[in-house]
Amino acid sequence: MIYPIPMDLLIDTYGTFIGATGERITISLPGPKPPLPPGRKRRKTGLPKPPRTRKEYPIRRLNKIVILRPSSISMHAVQLALDHEVDIVYLGAFGKPVGRIFSSDPKGLATLRRAQLTTSSDQIKSFELARTFVVGKCRNQIRFMRHLADRYGAENAKERMQAEAVFESIAKLLPSNRANEEMLGLEGSIAERYWRGMRTLFKFPGRIPQGRDKFNSALNYGYGILYNEVERACLYIGLDPYLGLYHSERYGKPALVLDMVEEFRVPLVDAAIIPLFINKELGKRGDFELVAKSEYRLSAQGKSKVVGAVLKRLDQKVAHRGKKRTLRAAITEQSELLARIFLEKEKMYIPFEYTP
Repeated sequence: MIYPIPMDLLIDTYGTFIGATGERITISLPGPKPPLPPGRKRRKTGLPKPPRTRKEYPIRRLNKIVILRPSSISMHAVQLALDHEVDIVYLGAFGKPVGRIFSSDPKGLATLRRAQLTTSSDQIKSFELARTFVVGKCRNQIRFMRHLADRYGAENAKERMQAEAVFESIAKLLPSNRANEEMLGLEGSIAERYWRGMRTLFKFPGRIPQGRDKFNSALNYGYGILYNEVERACLYIGLDPYLGLYHSERYGKPALVLDMVEEFRVPLVDAAIIPLFINKELGKRGDFELVAKSEYRLSAQGKSKVVGAVLKRLDQKVAHRGKKRTLRAAITEQSELLARIFLEKEKMYIPFEYTP
């Protein structure tokens, strides 16, 4: 199935061919297999191939091409996409980005990345920015807890009050050799209360980052879309996604992306997926595939629901810096703001604030 959502083209049909004609991306979908005569087994040869379905999308309407299932793409399509700054992204079975194709045009990266390295090496500056990321995430979690209580009757008043008390401690932290470790503990304490309060609305085993139960599988898939969107914004602005301020730098881990996703977890992913479980729109028969005992992954039907909900949020207009902007635009603007902080053109990083 193809989901032609504005600005994003998601490929979720096995065997799709992505090509290009003029200024358009073309999609060739395999047709349905013809019925077999009674008593005859299907073989790889001997039957005519069903006709393929062709669709076209103007390249100027696309933000990126996201490939979810095994497909093929022509060099012409790759060149057309990169000429128009349209990234090509590959997502794994659980929504984790496994690769992307983007332009190699440096666009003056050297000055910005030197400034980013200087800031990340400065204990005080890097800690102050890291604390801002955590404050943004935790404030949004507390606001969402209040929204769930008002909208869905979540009995989370106790957890919310405890989270608010811990939140005050984060703002008082000062740079030190153990400050990041202390902040991780406080952040985890708020997260524990956030998810505990969520369990008054529906049953799930708790938030497990690598969990394969239905709830965590859906949430992880949504976060995968968020990681991809933040990484795209970082690369577009010229930031090094692997040079972080808060999350530790490990080989192959985009530390800055992990830093910047924090303030957008609630407004983009939690606010999109959690209502699907509350309203029992996700979790129905056919939404998940059993891969091992008590381990699940989203089916094509389930992916359609999760991706549709997250991308709807991504293109939804929200209040940001006194104006109405889409969440997609807000992510790019936050990346631009961080770059200006590194270049000392701005003094204060203000995290994105979730407003239900």
